[in-house]
Amino acid sequence: MENLFWLLIIVVLAGVAIWYFNGGSTNRPAATGTRQPTVFTLQLGDVVQYDSIDWIIEDKLTYNDDGWEWVEYLLQDGDRISFLSVEDDDTLEVTFTEKVSDCPVDNPPASQITYRQQIFNRSEKGTAQLKRQRHPERAAETCQYHDYSGPNETVMSIEIWDGQIEVSVGNKVRPYQLTFLPGDGESVYRNDT
Repeated sequence: MENLFWLLIIVVLAGVAIWYFNGGSTNRPAATGTRQPTVFTLQLGDVVQYDSIDWIIEDKLTYNDDGWEWVEYLLQDGDRISFLSVEDDDTLEVTFTEKVSDCPVDNPPASQITYRQQIFNRSEKGTAQLKRQRHPERAAETCQYHDYSGPNETVMSIEIWDGQIEVSVGNKVRPYQLTFLPGDGESVYRNDT
């Protein structure tokens, strides 16, 4: 009986030690059945925490340029719109950009653009078809895209939709700079289906 008592004490102490050295309760594994989103598995309604802001995923946009695919998540925080772009080529490239309205751009855009005293050089351009997760029944939309790199890992994205020009500016980010929280698979800001 005494051996059983000491065995129980050792098991309890070992459990406390493991809990303590793993950072206490903050590093516990997720409860069984809880989905843990990643940059590859984000869904509508999930939360992307970046730079002290909780962004809600309102759409998943899949681009296809002659077989080459990448994903952009449309994020929203109140009236602010931003994009989390995920491209998995030889290396994973993740960018976080926000729409800007103070960057006049010609059609077609120049190979070098100056914006807020920073010079952006075009790194890629092409034509892509876009499918939206929120509206899979719609025919694919087509856009011309122009991607630019700037100093200190800044980026610019220009998309032209039937002559309408959209400009987004932001940064390359590392996945560890982002926190992902599961949502319920539903839009938070939109009522349409």
